[in-house]
Amino acid sequence: MDNSREALLKPKKTFTLKLSLAELIHLRDLFSISLPVDLKTTVSQSLAIGQGRQIVETKLWNKIVNLCKEGSVPLEEESPDFIITVTAPPELGVFEVASDYDQSSEPAPDSEDDADDE
Repeated sequence: MDNSREALLKPKKTFTLKLSLAELIHLRDLFSISLPVDLKTTVSQSLAIGQGRQIVETKLWNKIVNLCKEGSVPLEEESPDFIITVTAPPELGVFEVASDYDQSSEPAPDSEDDADDE
């Protein structure tokens, strides 16, 4: 058996996490927050895609679902929906962007060129 196959079959170390009912509900809700525009992707799924951890996210969500079933915590249509959306106008600011413009090529305010204008 090659090393890559061995690594896949090798048991992974797991950790015990004891959750209260309220903590489990919070975790369920956290994993269910949908992103706009189409609301087909959750924050958790988006993070997993960006980090290449889709399988980990799916397995973790399945564990949460099983715990919810065990604890009679509502799932799917019976649980609340949460989405991320804009709730107020965004705060805007004006910032200088570095450019190739060389300010030293302009005459200084007290230079002789200003004296000729007077």
